Amino acid sequence: MKKLLILIVAAAVLSGCAIIRKPAETEAGVVDTAAWAAHKKELADFNVWSLQGRVATGQLLGWTGNLSWRQQGDAFDVRLSGPLGAGGFRAQGALDDAVVIQTKDERFVTTEPDALVERTLGWTFPLEPLRFWARGLPAPGDYDRISVNAQGRMISLEQNGWALSFPDYVEPENMPAVPRRIVLDNGETRIRLVVDRWFDVDGVSGAN
Repeated sequence: MKKLLILIVAAAVLSGCAIIRKPAETEAGVVDTAAWAAHKKELADFNVWSLQGRVATGQLLGWTGNLSWRQQGDAFDVRLSGPLGAGGFRAQGALDDAVVIQTKDERFVTTEPDALVERTLGWTFPLEPLRFWARGLPAPGDYDRISVNAQGRMISLEQNGWALSFPDYVEPENMPAVPRRIVLDNGETRIRLVVDRWFDVDGVSGAN
């Protein structure tokens, strides 16, 4: 009888062990971690691209202009110009190297492009992390908060002192889903970016 009781207890323990499952890894703010991982992989591979869009600030005396961004791996060529080409700048270089910034009257070489761009414009434009944010990815390093929907698309992010929202995505042909609109706010400057056209590695335009 004692042996039978031991066998019953052992069977119950083994049965309980059999139904134990390791919980799936989760990340706060991410609805589906598998979808997020797959989408991040697509975006990481999408590292040769260009876009054309429009930028506006929400300051009292707001600024509006056109943005052209060409990215090839780590190297970028960015042009931000105001109405009729007035104001703005052109930046060329790579994040881990010196960046050449040109305005209408001056040419600079700097390893701190964001600080120089702020001095040039009079307001903050996050040049360095925007190559990641523009695709719907966090920039390298830590972030404070993230929200990713069930499709694996980032819809909000707090990083580097900026709060970002991604209210609208497009799925251009032969490209991953990418943001069409981004709103950036650091408490002093509010920037609205609307992408009119995305271009892939072959320079083919994807209809937005």
